Amino acid sequence: MIKNNTIYKGKPYLTFEKYPEYRGSSKLNKVHLDLGFTKLVSRIKIDRTVPYDPEKIILINAYTGGVIGKYEWWDVQGVSGSFRSTQKPKEDKDILFHGEIEECFITKDGRFIGDADRAWWYYQEQMVVCRDYPLGVAIKIKKDMYDYVPDNHYNTEADPTTIEGYYGYTHRGGQMFKLGDRLFEEAYVPVEEDYEDCGWAGYELKYQEFLNKADGLDLKWDNGIADVIPFNRRGKVTIKTWDQAKQAAINISKYLG
Repeated sequence: MIKNNTIYKGKPYLTFEKYPEYRGSSKLNKVHLDLGFTKLVSRIKIDRTVPYDPEKIILINAYTGGVIGKYEWWDVQGVSGSFRSTQKPKEDKDILFHGEIEECFITKDGRFIGDADRAWWYYQEQMVVCRDYPLGVAIKIKKDMYDYVPDNHYNTEADPTTIEGYYGYTHRGGQMFKLGDRLFEEAYVPVEEDYEDCGWAGYELKYQEFLNKADGLDLKWDNGIADVIPFNRRGKVTIKTWDQAKQAAINISKYLG
């Protein structure tokens, strides 16, 4: 029996596809076998009457610090210019635009995080909403702590003993930051004296291997040795507090965005 790993309610089926990441009336569930020229995958044929599994919605709402609900916003004309708000203004005449999207992943005070797929990803990865920066940063919870008092997950930062790290992300990728990592800074230029001898030597070797294989396009976008240094090692400051880890995750989210 094929397990449904998605948030969608529907029947799984097997098929061969070369590019299975699309979503329409069905959703990729799992790649079972990668043959190179094609892949054996399972897909979920989505039930259009009840597209999302109600039991998984309950888990998301209980564990992630966010909820599945309607995202509603107003573009408002203020004294100093226009701005966006998740609260309806008192005067209708100040409303420039009102929008709403059903079944989004939002904070408990109505701020947008993503779609239902992202919400289920949070749950599967044992992550919770970062209230200071919900769109692009999540808090990774220690594996043995995620099932502990789920209703308190929205207050995770008040109990740092549950935190494994802060994860900064966009659709282009992401990086987790823990205590002992470096505080990522986009403008930071790596220099040898900031690293241990063996670590720097390894980066130099990787960079030389990159140059040996690089073509003209690779060299056009070459940023020097920084390209082979992991994001959680690209910075001068060593992360000693969770506030610094959070800032590093915010920085990487902005950089990747």
